[in-house]
Formats: sequence, structure tokens, C-alpha cells
Amino acid sequence: MSLPWLYETQQHLAQSFRGQRFHHAQLFCGPVGVGKFALSDELANALLCQNITQQTAAPNSILAPCGQCKSCSLNLAGTHPDKRITQVDGQSIGVDDIRAISDFMNHSAAQNGNKVVVIENCEKMTMAAANALLKTLEEPSNSRFLILTTSQPAQLPATILSRCAKTDVKVTSTQLAQQWLESLQIQNYPWLPLFYSQPLQVKQWQEQNQLQNIDTLYKFATEFKQSHNFKALVDIINKQPELVRIFTLFLSEQLKQQLLQGMSFEAYQEAQQALSEFLQNNTKILGLNLPLAVSRLAYILRNK
Repeated sequence: MSLPWLYETQQHLAQSFRGQRFHHAQLFCGPVGVGKFALSDELANALLCQNITQQTAAPNSILAPCGQCKSCSLNLAGTHPDKRITQVDGQSIGVDDIRAISDFMNHSAAQNGNKVVVIENCEKMTMAAANALLKTLEEPSNSRFLILTTSQPAQLPATILSRCAKTDVKVTSTQLAQQWLESLQIQNYPWLPLFYSQPLQVKQWQEQNQLQNIDTLYKFATEFKQSHNFKALVDIINKQPELVRIFTLFLSEQLKQQLLQGMSFEAYQEAQQALSEFLQNNTKILGLNLPLAVSRLAYILRNK
């Protein structure tokens, strides 16, 4: 996947590799939907590429695979024996997962080159798992590379952070993100600029046919104080509870606009507190009466 806002980061990685300063443990930090995993996967393929030296020879080159050697063919087929990806969905990364990674790293490379491990959302490691990873970080073997991604670096132990080369992955040009989203034929929704820093999140919504639901949430947020029928809003959040965060983001942005238009700071703080409690209740209370919670929030905001 070609993500134009990552090009500069890829150049920096190539410079460090060319200058023999490339760290064996790379930590990519950034918001959900910025492309950390895409960057990690591309980097892993590049480190396994048999032509990596030639690929990074030019001063302005990026660290990318050639796409033509045997290793690149194996990566394209998803069968490279020297590449391992650890991904979890809503679970923790346990100590057994990390021990398996250590075992993988300790074996000889099948292709007589590098071995690379990618751990996505590494903040999900349990404390025991993080401690188990320390040995791999502290005693790196030649030609072994570890690539970690996280959207919550504050949740990582200091011992992990201090042993990795940290790179902040972000959209440096909103114009690049905007043009990329336009290339996907995504409608220019009024809320779209809020997600220029997370373009892959928008792409995922497009693939899941969610864009219309997101737009409906935005419209509810803009008319929340006047609306008395929240059935469509409740239906969307009941079917996809994770979208409550998007709805509260839209409401928070509306409150900021009202503050600029003369809303008292005290009323603004109280409204934001109510919004925070609404989000917390939705994410932590099982069996929450959502229609009642929405109506209560609307009542509080109408009186601010």
C-alpha cells in the first residue's frame, strides 16, 4: 500500500540503514489509522529483501523491497519463513506469544539472511510478556530485527521504550491525506477533516460501508440539542458500540464551536464532563439503557 504521508519516514529509515545506524528494535507510535502496520510490513519486507543494499544506495531512496528477488516473491505469497507477525484482536499479548517470538529469533534464518518480527499493538503485552521481551531487546543477535507498533506508548513499560528506536508516525501534510482520500472516491463529508490524521480509519469505514452511519452520527451531533427522536442514533450505537467514541468526538467538536461563539467556560466544562461520563458509561456498564442515557445527555446539553 502506497501511503504518501509515510514517504519522509521511509526516507529517514533508509538513511539510518545506509549509515549503519539502523536499530535492531524499531517502535512506531501514532494514532489508529495512520498506517503504522503498513509501514511495519513494508519495512519487514525490505529488511528481508535480497537487494536491500542496492535499494537504499541512492541518497533519496526509501527503505522498500525490490519486489523481484526470491525473498520478495515469498513475501508476496505470504509464505516467507523468516518473517513473523503477531497480531491480536481485543486480547492481550501473553508471555507464550513472546516466548514463541524469542524461539523464532534464535533459530537460523531459512533464507540465510535477516529474520524479522512485527508485533502490532504492543501495548497489549502483559507485564510478564513485556519482561520476556526484554531479553530479546537487551541481547540482540545479528541480522535479527523487531518492529513494534502502538497507538498508546504511555502504556508501555519504560524498560521497553528505552530499548527501542522510537519513530512518531503521523500525517505531516493534511493535503496529502485529503488527496489520497479523494483518490478513493470518498465524498467530501463535512466531518472528514477531523480524520485527516487517520486516513486509513476512513478507508476502513468505506470498506465496511460505514460512511453513511458516520455521517448520520455527525448530523445528530450538530442537531443534538434540538432533536427529540434518537432512535436512529441508538440503533447505530447498539449495532456498533465502538462508534460511540466517534459520536462523542463530534459532540465535543460542537461544544468547542459553542465556546468560541460565547458559551461560558463553566458551562463548557460541565457539558464536556457530562459527555465524558456518557462515553465512560457506554464503554464500562454492561446492559446500559442507551435510549435513557442519550436522552439524559441531551437534556443536560440543552440546559447549558
